[in-house]
Amino acid sequence: MSVFFDLDGTLLDARQRLYSLFIELVPTAQLSFDEYWEHKRRQFSHEEMLRDMYDYDAAQITLFQDTWMQQIEQPEWLALDTLYGGVEGLLARLSASSTIYLVTARQSEEKVLIQLRQLGILTYFTDVLVTRQERQKSELVKSRKIGFSEKDWLIGDTGKDILAGKELGMKTAAVLSGFRNREALLKYEPDIIVERVHDMEAVWMSP
Repeated sequence: MSVFFDLDGTLLDARQRLYSLFIELVPTAQLSFDEYWEHKRRQFSHEEMLRDMYDYDAAQITLFQDTWMQQIEQPEWLALDTLYGGVEGLLARLSASSTIYLVTARQSEEKVLIQLRQLGILTYFTDVLVTRQERQKSELVKSRKIGFSEKDWLIGDTGKDILAGKELGMKTAAVLSGFRNREALLKYEPDIIVERVHDMEAVWMSP
């Protein structure tokens, strides 16, 4: 069995990074951490939030988006990320019997590799695939000529992850630890929805 893991929201808790940068870039925002993530899990985009809640015009929104992309993967912000509990143990056990990959929509492959090494989980992955915001995850997997089948899994926290897995003909699992709530994820019809990624271990062990 091969398993393809998304990164942010699936293996890593990136919520503090994203919230902190939003507050940094929008000084007038009075949103608490929980309020911000309630909006995001209900699929409100930053553009919608800035326009509807803070009266940003098109130029201000464009400036925000450009600055966001420049800053979001800087080391000082990435330092706020933490592994979800149980992730390292899951990867260690799974890598002993399966082939595991990371596939992420991050911009910088170099920064992903540095972060995974710092977190102590880089060695568990057979390959690390980074879209660099230039292509879809399914396209990237196909381009690497990685063997995969309907018995394999793609696990992520967004609708795009589920769609990527379906396009590749894999089983799909959605986790509720990330950026979308159950209602939003159900629309994409994953094979299973779990609270946390380590809950998949019980699924794989079941007859």
